[in-house]
Amino acid sequence: MAYEVKPIFLGTIDGDQSGFTYMVFPGTPIKLDVVFFLITGASKTILFDTGSWAALMANYWPGKGWDFQTFEEGLAKEGYAPEDIDIIVQSHLHHDHVGNTSKCTNASVYVQEDEWAFCRAPHPLQAGYYPPELYEGWNMKLIKGDKQLFPGIEILHTPGHTPGTQSLTVETKEGLTVIPGFCCTHHTFQNPKEALPAGHPFAENWEVFTPAIATDLCQAYNSTLRLKSIADVMLPCHGPGFGVYPEDNA
Repeated sequence: MAYEVKPIFLGTIDGDQSGFTYMVFPGTPIKLDVVFFLITGASKTILFDTGSWAALMANYWPGKGWDFQTFEEGLAKEGYAPEDIDIIVQSHLHHDHVGNTSKCTNASVYVQEDEWAFCRAPHPLQAGYYPPELYEGWNMKLIKGDKQLFPGIEILHTPGHTPGTQSLTVETKEGLTVIPGFCCTHHTFQNPKEALPAGHPFAENWEVFTPAIATDLCQAYNSTLRLKSIADVMLPCHGPGFGVYPEDNA
């Protein structure tokens, strides 16, 4: 069965490219898409993440954010309301990925056991990304490792960015569509030998880049490589390029 995956663009937040291409291209500003993904074609309505909004993210991230539309407005354009959502696959529990999850009162929320354990006692380097009040009211389904949701839709445990980061693979008419759960951009999946200047010392051994925000950089690299090796279509969770930016954010 072929499903459809649609990114729903909510806004942007400022970042630095080196955060998504470990130690490379520092000082290169980029705009990160704030997005969630709607998966249709199954017997249940599925979201991957729920995004956030600028005022909330400002409490936890130094980059400036802009809102394009609300979560409710983005769903309504597709014919849905928050209460219509049956399943949310939560990539990880950082604030910019879970901001609207509590609004989906009828959804089962799939979270890795390792992520839930870590968020309750996070390392100081990551503690600010995990506001516990955002997890209230969830109908949480804790899982461990990879899990098939439906034939052709599979959750993959892809740790590194956080211990319980998970990604989603979806069989679509374009092939195997992969939504990475770790904070990444399209830059993350470039071939370093092509993206870096000739003779750059990192180009010799790297096959992909990796996000710089990580609890385990080696795991993050391996997870990035795993997803790149299987994807026909890659939908990095922070884009950029999923939406038309507001005029003042161009």
